[in-house]
Amino acid sequence: MELRLLRYFLAVVDEGSMTRAAAAVRVAQPSLSRQIRQLEASLGQRLLDRDQGRTRLTPAGRVLLPLARDIVARADGAVASMRDPLAIRPVSLTVVAPHTTIADVIGPFLATLGADALKVTVREAPSLAVFRVLRSGDADLGVSVGPPPGELATCPVGRFPIWAQVPPGHPWSDRARVTLTELVTEPLVLLSSEHGTRRVLDQAVAAAGLKYQAVAEADIPEVVQTLAAGGRGVAVVSDDERYGLRRLAIEDDTGELGINLVAAWDGTHYAADTIAGWADRLARFTALRYGQG
Repeated sequence: MELRLLRYFLAVVDEGSMTRAAAAVRVAQPSLSRQIRQLEASLGQRLLDRDQGRTRLTPAGRVLLPLARDIVARADGAVASMRDPLAIRPVSLTVVAPHTTIADVIGPFLATLGADALKVTVREAPSLAVFRVLRSGDADLGVSVGPPPGELATCPVGRFPIWAQVPPGHPWSDRARVTLTELVTEPLVLLSSEHGTRRVLDQAVAAAGLKYQAVAEADIPEVVQTLAAGGRGVAVVSDDERYGLRRLAIEDDTGELGINLVAAWDGTHYAADTIAGWADRLARFTALRYGQG
């Protein structure tokens, strides 16, 4: 059953005759009559009686009338809503990000939002997988180490230091920084290569022509820090220090090592403006919280 045919049916009912209805919908009367017969054929019911130029509803027509008005009104409302940017704001937003980003950035940001804020669902994914999840359509916004695929709209969220973290009593525990050349001579406890922190560190080590001497790995930042606190080596993470560890900035020839977090989304998303606004608020929160910008 076509929406167009319901509109013609309502026009005939409202105008009271085929002639006036044809003028109202700007269709030739013979064509309008054929359309009404097509509707009746599709429903298997006669809807209108014709008597001396006027039309009256049959019992079946009286049943259809309120249903047709409701269907047409809902269709018109849907079209109006989709044309109004304010009316198509999403009622919820799905954000995907790595564990550390959720714990240190997105979680604290959400805690500052009021009860009437956009409902947000947060999903965890490894850094390398975040933008794949976003492109699959399973999330509206991804936050991870950049750069994301070029077809996505983006907003920089912030730059975060990569720290070497050592327990009290370590020869470096009273220092504020360590060079990359010094770092690779120590036993290290690193995140696995799916983490952005590890990829940045690996790239810096390779660019400097250096090699690791001894490396232990873990998938979770807290485990990396636990191993370092237990004397297994120097932790390299972007997380805040835990378990009594002390942090040192890591320097190479270009300055201090850090990761650049980027928010990304599909620029053709029906609520792209709302998503962009949320990402901008996240970036401004990050700048205030971590003293950036």
